[in-house]
Amino acid sequence: MLATLRAAREAKRLRRDLILVGGLAGVVFGGGPHTLASVLRGADYRDEWRSLRDLDQTSPYGPDDWTAPTELEEVQFQGTSGVGMLRALENKSAILSFAFRQVWDLPKLRATHLKVDDLGTVFSRNIEVPNLAKQEHVAIHEELVREIGIDLSQSSIIYEGEGFVLRIYFNDHDPPHFHVMAQNNTSETVARFRIDTLDQLTQSGRLRPGVRRRIIDWAEGRREALMACWRQCREHRHPARLE
Repeated sequence: MLATLRAAREAKRLRRDLILVGGLAGVVFGGGPHTLASVLRGADYRDEWRSLRDLDQTSPYGPDDWTAPTELEEVQFQGTSGVGMLRALENKSAILSFAFRQVWDLPKLRATHLKVDDLGTVFSRNIEVPNLAKQEHVAIHEELVREIGIDLSQSSIIYEGEGFVLRIYFNDHDPPHFHVMAQNNTSETVARFRIDTLDQLTQSGRLRPGVRRRIIDWAEGRREALMACWRQCREHRHPARLE
């Protein structure tokens, strides 16, 4: 139980906005009467109880923009239907599990995805569902955790604002920075800004004071997201598209 809690806390450390669907406190073990909440109540697990209550401040159904599985599909694992696995599959996410049995101790769980088409034909395929049961699994799935629910850009463009476009180039030089382009010319840099301080590094074109102010105001609360984009580009991966 504690290993799973640590995995959940580590995942939330990587992504503060991560949503745990369904909640943990009410999970029943061995057919009852004990739940995770009843086991962790008391002085011995005070910190764990606090973290459990924090993790359970989440949706029991999933975010509004999640893809809901249809009634004509199912994920089967070890002879049973895996509702959580199906949700994770549909939304390119992961499951959180308790490794009471050795099979749940793996970072990926092999299962079968079944789907019925409009003609009644059943299609079957083998899948692997990302599993978080301990902290090591979070490290293995770090890229997935960081990108769950985020739309990746199809280029190095991360944001299009009023009168400007922002880019972070693949494998660019330090210090971490982003490029500013005019909306009508997204290949020529007008200015560059450091991500950590938002200091302007260079200006090679005309950057109006009003545009400069809008860029800084926008970037002020997004430095962590900008650094994540920088790391992705350093690894030759498309960055997130920021809002």
